[in-house]
Amino acid sequence: PYCPKMIATYDLKYDEFSMALGYAMMSFGGETVATGAGNPAAKAVAPAKKAKKEKKEAKKPAKKEEDDDDDFDVFGDDDDEEEDAGKPKETRAEMLERLKKEANDRLIAKAAKQRTMVAIEVKPWDTEQDLNQLWKKITTEITQEGVKWGENCHLVEVAFGIKKICMSFVMGANNSSDEIIEQIEALEDEVQSVEMTSMNVL
Repeated sequence: PYCPKMIATYDLKYDEFSMALGYAMMSFGGETVATGAGNPAAKAVAPAKKAKKEKKEAKKPAKKEEDDDDDFDVFGDDDDEEEDAGKPKETRAEMLERLKKEANDRLIAKAAKQRTMVAIEVKPWDTEQDLNQLWKKITTEITQEGVKWGENCHLVEVAFGIKKICMSFVMGANNSSDEIIEQIEALEDEVQSVEMTSMNVL
């Protein structure tokens, strides 16, 4: 027989069970099994899930715009690429010639800075000569651009009371030690011979 009291009691328990199940699923981040207009838990979960989804979708375009801003290069190389495209390409022969010229220019620049120290010995004719005066004469009269004489000299005895002048000078890459020695030997009335003893690149 039909019993309204039993049906009402059954419906009430079913609703309470559905609500409890729905709240339990919400606490674990899951979805409710029971849905429908008569389930309050389903009504509570659906709007929250929808709002969360809309919030995620709203964030996506902003992130993409940030990526686009990162990719944008304010100092773009478009103009440089256009200029390079307008220039004629360098052939292999032209490249080799350019590299050769650059290497030669570097060698010239390096040689211009190179300095060399030369040590020489100057022998006089006899013991009566004033060797300090001869040294001053050599360093003041024989001058060249790029040549710098040493600030002092040494007198070393050779034989029979005759001494020689040990002196030095620094010259550049464009100077010639042979030319300087020839100029000293040109003082033939006071100089017997000149000998180079060492040459060192500084």
